[in-house]
Amino acid sequence: MQELELWDGLWITNERCAIMKRRKVAIISDLHIGLESVLEASGLHLPHIQTDSMKASLLRIIERYQPDQFIILGDLKHEFSKNLTQEWSEVQRLLGILQERGKVVVIKGNHDNYLATIASKMGIDLVEQYELDGITFSHGHLLNNSRPLVIGHEHPSIRLFDPVGACVKMPCFLHLPVEKILIIPAFSPLASGTDFTGATSNTVMSPVLRSSDLAKARAYGISEIGLLSLGELGGLGRHQEG
Repeated sequence: MQELELWDGLWITNERCAIMKRRKVAIISDLHIGLESVLEASGLHLPHIQTDSMKASLLRIIERYQPDQFIILGDLKHEFSKNLTQEWSEVQRLLGILQERGKVVVIKGNHDNYLATIASKMGIDLVEQYELDGITFSHGHLLNNSRPLVIGHEHPSIRLFDPVGACVKMPCFLHLPVEKILIIPAFSPLASGTDFTGATSNTVMSPVLRSSDLAKARAYGISEIGLLSLGELGGLGRHQEG
């Protein structure tokens, strides 16, 4: 399947985004623009292809769902301490694509310390959280007691094992139905996913999740063949141990 309705009017998709169909809203998180430049500074040189890849993904989302509003759940850029040259140009390029098609809401993530300088030049304000149709959207690095809640920050992924022990790791959505929390995977193809296979409340980054029963979270993997409903994390953890 390419999409699945989790809450009334809110769908998850195999394009690493959530969609509010009636509102024509697309929700993405954790683009980490400028990651290549940060890696170069540490001696790892990668071609600057991430933004082009995300642009292609955004254009597919726009073509398929025709959104006229976009919510970015934080960590639009990567560098904490300043705005890199790559970030200036590529943040403006991607935001410009979205602005041509509708309203853009940018929620401040923990990597977005200097993003306001870039966003303000495009007439975009950063917000700590955003609410629409009773759903609260935030990055996830700060405690938030609102429910239902959609966050990013964690870059969730999951590992699947075959009978001989080989595994494949894939980004995923995590849905906590009792707590009414949805965790969106990183939109960046380079942002390493945090393995939630067998995760506990002691291993997560977000304070929102530290009192949650992660074993009951349902994982939906993103793959070349579509969304995969993988069941509860608790069951996946037992499979890993076996």
